Amino acid sequence: MEVIQLEKIKYHMLLLNSLLVFPSANARFYFLSLETCAVNNGGCDRTCKDTSTGVHCSCPLGFTLQFDGKTCKDIDECQASNGGCDHFCRNTIGSFDCSCKKGYKLLTDEKSCQDIDECTFERTCDHICINHPGTFECTCNKGYTLYGFTHCGDVNECSINNGGCQHTCVNTLGDYECHCDAGHKLHWNKKDCVETCNLSCARKRTEKRLRKAIRTLRKVINKEQFHIRLSGVNHDVARKSVRVLETQEICGLGQRHVGNKCVSCSVGTYYDGEQESCILCPNGTYQDNEGQITCEPCPNPQNPGNQKTAGAHSISECGGQCSPGEYSVDGFKPCLACPLGTYQPEPGRTSCFTCGGGLMTKLTGATVFQNCETKVQCSPGHFYNTTTHRCIRCSVGTYQPEFGQNYCISCPGNTTTDYDGSTNVTHCKDRHCGGELGEFTGYIESPNYPGNYPANTECTWSINPPPKRRILIVVPEIFLPIEDECGDYLVMRKSSSSNSVTTYETCQTYERPIAFTSRSKKLWVQFKSNEGNSAKGFQVPYVTYDEDYQELIEDIVRDGRLYASENHQEILKDKKLIKALFDVLAHPQNYFKYTAQESREMFPRSFIRLLRSKVSRFLRPYK
Repeated sequence: MEVIQLEKIKYHMLLLNSLLVFPSANARFYFLSLETCAVNNGGCDRTCKDTSTGVHCSCPLGFTLQFDGKTCKDIDECQASNGGCDHFCRNTIGSFDCSCKKGYKLLTDEKSCQDIDECTFERTCDHICINHPGTFECTCNKGYTLYGFTHCGDVNECSINNGGCQHTCVNTLGDYECHCDAGHKLHWNKKDCVETCNLSCARKRTEKRLRKAIRTLRKVINKEQFHIRLSGVNHDVARKSVRVLETQEICGLGQRHVGNKCVSCSVGTYYDGEQESCILCPNGTYQDNEGQITCEPCPNPQNPGNQKTAGAHSISECGGQCSPGEYSVDGFKPCLACPLGTYQPEPGRTSCFTCGGGLMTKLTGATVFQNCETKVQCSPGHFYNTTTHRCIRCSVGTYQPEFGQNYCISCPGNTTTDYDGSTNVTHCKDRHCGGELGEFTGYIESPNYPGNYPANTECTWSINPPPKRRILIVVPEIFLPIEDECGDYLVMRKSSSSNSVTTYETCQTYERPIAFTSRSKKLWVQFKSNEGNSAKGFQVPYVTYDEDYQELIEDIVRDGRLYASENHQEILKDKKLIKALFDVLAHPQNYFKYTAQESREMFPRSFIRLLRSKVSRFLRPYK
């Protein structure tokens, strides 16, 4: 035993002598040789491994080992080629996240961004949706105006200068009609009114009809086919042709055979007996009815070159019409300039509108009311009253975007404005809201969404699920003005009583989504706005689910990882993905509509991993 101790002492003495000769290098080697992972992790930041030469430090993925051989430093992957991200790269400790611009979604590789086609969603636009990269555009059918960004409302054309009608204007859904007083009839331009025919006029028209009948007879004689009307009954008389099969129908005037059927010649064409086909009306003529064998001459046949193309559908296409600021007996050239004190904004008119109130125009041929010399210049949101010669504020439910007009435009559809003096159609808002909501899925939506909601509004909804079902709500984002000191608010509770159990309440803007379950089996929802500032509001989807899944749903929505990642937040804002999730939650059998491949393509891998772990844990007791 003493011999062994003596040998150790000799070894250490020899080692100390060597350190005196080579102090720095040998000291470092000696102390390294004494290091071990068992003591302070060998000095390593992360992973330590004992080797024959001492400890060896290493770093996990996303970190790099520094020159001291022990410290790990996070790698900023975004510095190299933007981390491979299409749009935005955000470095995190040991990793990185890719995200996309608004209007794009992150694909399942969690790097690529793809345009979101909003037009594939339900409720995107009332009428026509046009997708653009990163955004979309809503447009309306003819006779409708866009409001609230996505909604379409009928235009009341009669509120705009009486629709241009000389006498009475009647608004209809998507259109309007001009009507005439007794003793008058509507002109071909559908706006002017002309006196009904007297004896002289009737004689001329009869002569014209006779000439047309003669032309018709000449046409049908060549075809050996006659059309007779006797005692209100139509009769066709024709020589039987050997070329026509007995089963083939004999066509009437202005019709041709298409297969074994008779089809009338369309508007803008006439039937030619010699060619046995429908021919476009030549220049200088028009035809506004189907099944005709002639075309009507334009009022200005001496200059058929004014007509743009053959096949005119109406007299308005004949060309040679009077320009705005002009008029004539029939609306065609030769025309006269509107006299002083009158104006005419449309072509092809038989009269001019008076400025009213004794107002005059500087020159003849005025085209708009602004050419009338008013005593004051009215600003947008007002109209000029020609009786009092004052500017009057547009009433509630109307607006005027232009200077110097003599009318205000009615808001489209069932919308109205918050106050008088509105200057733009964007001030027109739909106030409809509230009601009983569906038992399985639906939306709680502020009025006029996604346009700004109206002032002084109160909406109340109620959700009453079937027995043994609970309510899940997702608030993707909510916009309420913060400067109103909680004048506008959204509250969800068990009943209208302020003492009932409250599930959710806010009076602020939140762009970060949140999901939660109702604290009560039924929900009473109220939104209220004051007379102050307005905002975009909200569109909150909800779903009712079987209460047997309560524990699982709670586990998911309370997990912070659902909201920590921007990619997961975007899922709660994606209408298509939310619809798919809610579709399965409301009716679990719908799960089989979505294949595994579809699920992988719809959701990021991290989101699927999050759900899979929770579902597996929830189902484990039943295995």
